[in-house]
Amino acid sequence: MVAVHVLAERVWYVEMKIQRLRRYLWFAALLGSVWISGCTPLSGGPDTLVPEAKKPTEPFEQSNALFSHGQYQAAYNENQKILQEGRGAPDVALFNMGMISAHSANPKKNYPRALAAFRTLVVEYPQSPMIEPAKTWIQVLEEYQKLADEKRVLMREREALVQEKDKLRFSVERSRQVDVDIEKRRRDTLRK
Repeated sequence: MVAVHVLAERVWYVEMKIQRLRRYLWFAALLGSVWISGCTPLSGGPDTLVPEAKKPTEPFEQSNALFSHGQYQAAYNENQKILQEGRGAPDVALFNMGMISAHSANPKKNYPRALAAFRTLVVEYPQSPMIEPAKTWIQVLEEYQKLADEKRVLMREREALVQEKDKLRFSVERSRQVDVDIEKRRRDTLRK
């Protein structure tokens, strides 16, 4: 019985950690949403990934149009093409690739790919005006990955604890049945 109680406490502890993890994930998502919405123009015009300070319009017009119409993979490919052909600012192309890969509306979001783009930007273009937002995104995505990994570990641990709890519950029930059988035999023996 004590083992079941101890196991119940462990399950409770794991569930509390999972709830805390959910709050952290919610906060990270909220922070990312606020940051993204803070970078969205309020004029009602199309979404743009390029800050106003350094807006090379020509090469990124097609990419921005694809992005604003929800064609994320095509927008990513366009930025990749711009980067490879050297037609636009490579730091902007890398930043756009990271943003597209991490965008919440992108059904094929790819956080490791976003991290790689942002890290490349930080390493190869340290003087870029995109460096601070890229560093922020690196921190957010690394924290998200850390929390997601921790969540996976906690879920596996929780499942193992639930299985252990079920085994103990079965053992307790079986022990009770054995006790009942022993008591029944003892009574039958005393009656004879």
